[in-house]
This record gives sequence, C-alpha cells and structure tokens, in this order.
Amino acid sequence: MFSEKTSKILIMFGIGLFLIGIVLFFWQNLRFDISQQIDSNKFSQFGDFVGGIIGSLLAFAGVILFYVALTEQREDIRINRDVLKTQVNALEQQIKEFELQREELELTREVFVDQSKTLKLQQFESTFFNSMTLLNNIIGNISYTVNNTPTYQRPGDEPAFPQPDRSKTYLGRDCFDFFYKDLKSEYTKLIADYSLKNIKQVYVPNSDFNIPKEVKNEFALAAWDNFFDYTHSDLGHYFRTIYNIVKFINDKKPENPKYYTNLLRSQFSTYEHLLLFYNCISEFGNEKFKPLIIEYSMLDNLASSELLDNEHREFYPEKAYE
Repeated sequence: MFSEKTSKILIMFGIGLFLIGIVLFFWQNLRFDISQQIDSNKFSQFGDFVGGIIGSLLAFAGVILFYVALTEQREDIRINRDVLKTQVNALEQQIKEFELQREELELTREVFVDQSKTLKLQQFESTFFNSMTLLNNIIGNISYTVNNTPTYQRPGDEPAFPQPDRSKTYLGRDCFDFFYKDLKSEYTKLIADYSLKNIKQVYVPNSDFNIPKEVKNEFALAAWDNFFDYTHSDLGHYFRTIYNIVKFINDKKPENPKYYTNLLRSQFSTYEHLLLFYNCISEFGNEKFKPLIIEYSMLDNLASSELLDNEHREFYPEKAYE
C-alpha cells in the first residue's frame, strides 16, 4: 500500500539516480573549461535521462503524495463525520433528557398547583367552618322572654296572694318563631290602621283584601324598620355574621361556591329564612346583601306561604328561589 514513506523512498532514489547520472555522463570531463564548446549531445542525453527516468520517478512520488494526502483527507472527513454523528447523537440524547426534565418539571408544577389548591381550600374551609361555629354561638346567645302570666282574673280584682313570675325565656333558634310573630304583628297593625282609615273593614291575614300592592310593599319595609328598632341588639350581629360569611365565599370564589352557600342555608330554620328575606329588602341589606342572596339562590326552599303577604315574593327575581 502506497504511503508517504514510499514517496520519500522514490524521491531519494531519484536524487541518487540524478547524482549517479551526473557521474556517469560527465566522468571523462570532470575539468570544465569555459573556452571549450559545450557538448550538446551529452547534455541532451543527460537531460533525457533526467526527464525520462528521474522526472518520472519524482512525478510518481508526487502522485503518491497526492494520493496519500487525498486518502488522509478522506479519512479525516470520515472521522469528522463520525464525530459529528456522535455529537448529533449526543445532542439528540440531551434533547431527550431535556424533554424528560421538562415533563418532570410539568409534573412537579402540577403537584405544586394541586398542593396550592389543596392548601387554599383547607384555609378557606377552616375560616368558613370557624365562621359557622361563630354563627351558631351567636344564635345560642340569643334569648326571647315571653310573659305567660294568666289572665283569668277579673279586671280590678286584687290577687289574694302574690302571683308567681310565669314568664319564660327561650334561647337559640327557638327565639326566631317569636321574632317572626312580632314582625307579623307590626305588619298587621299597619294594614289594620290603613283599612280602618280607607276601607272601613277588618283586616284578616291572607284574605282577599283590596289594598294596593305598592302599599303592602311599603308596609313590609315599615314593619321591618319598627321591628328591627327593638331587636337589633339580638339580630344585628346575627345578620352581619351571615352577610360576612356569604361575602367571604363570594370573594374567595372556591371551586364550588354554591355548595358552601347551600350548606349555610341548610342551617336556617323556617323563621330564620323568612327574617333573612325581609332583612335583605330593608335599608340594612338591600344594597350589598340582596345581590348575594340572588346570586347564590339563597331563598331556595323558602316557606313562601308564611310570608307576610304572598305578593312579597316579587321582591326577588326567580333566580333567588332556584
């Protein structure tokens, strides 16, 4: 196989032949005399010798060098191609690793997102149920005293003995039945006064009574104002707490807010629900509380038949009852 060494050997051999040729051709004429005429035949033969034999050897050596250079260049190209291929494979492997890392990061991010959602939900529910506990404590501290002194004595008679105190105090949710009766009493008084002044007939609740709807709506608001004047110390804190619970749900917007408002609504007794109805159309709840009542349909399952007047249902759109 030809190599750079072969080319060097041929070059050295050619140089050796060149030196030998000089000796052979000019052996008899080692002394040069410039006055003599040059032997053109001998120089011509020497030139043919150099060009024919030595030149061919040197040319062949050059071809070998070119071949060797070309072979080495081709080998370098092959090696570079293999190196490039290896680099491409390494790059593809890195890309795959980056893809795996990206997938791991996405999974990690999803885990963090889920953990964040879980933590937010836990914080929300902790506050929500603490607020529900606070509401129940407020309800437990509400009291209502009913005077049950017997009325069988004739007017003007003095009791033979001091009468015992027959009043009874109710606590908690038992009070709301009496609160609603007081509200209904305030409304009935207003309707009765109106009837005496304008219609001259006795008012019977839920009867076919010819009073304009606008008047009945006005009396509902007036009755609430009168009623709330002497009950706000018990009920004011109660309604503010309910409002803040619903507002908290609305502000935090959990995944299913209606679940929590329904849970709150399920705690209301019949008369709590009715009192909430009238509180939210009054000046105390009409602006801020009523829109939330409508938004979360908090009048669903309201005992509409127990309203002060059946037409009062129209204070709210149907969405509030869905």
